[in-house]
Amino acid sequence: MKEAGEPRTWHLSVVLTSTREGTEVFDTLDDMPAVLRARCVRALDSKECQTVVIADEAGRDYLRRIIEEREHAKQQELPAKPAAKKAYSLRLAAEIAVCGAIGFALWLLATVR
Repeated sequence: MKEAGEPRTWHLSVVLTSTREGTEVFDTLDDMPAVLRARCVRALDSKECQTVVIADEAGRDYLRRIIEEREHAKQQELPAKPAAKKAYSLRLAAEIAVCGAIGFALWLLATVR
């Protein structure tokens, strides 16, 4: 167990393996037998891998704050939607006006003859 960056926050990693021979617990991948470690490394890149977070009220607040900061950072990276929506509306109105003008010009040509 090691202390993480946030005060009074601890980070604990455990590798729990279950095979036909039984269930074993290891502190790190390096503590595992080589054959089991190779299977575990392959499984880490698949759907067979799970992360479990157990937190008290302070831990939930900390995780919630980190998630909100990441979402806020993602939103700042995105272009401003209202400006893009307004530009799209203006472009659409201009295209409709041009189509209408072309239709009117064609009608005028057809009726003048």
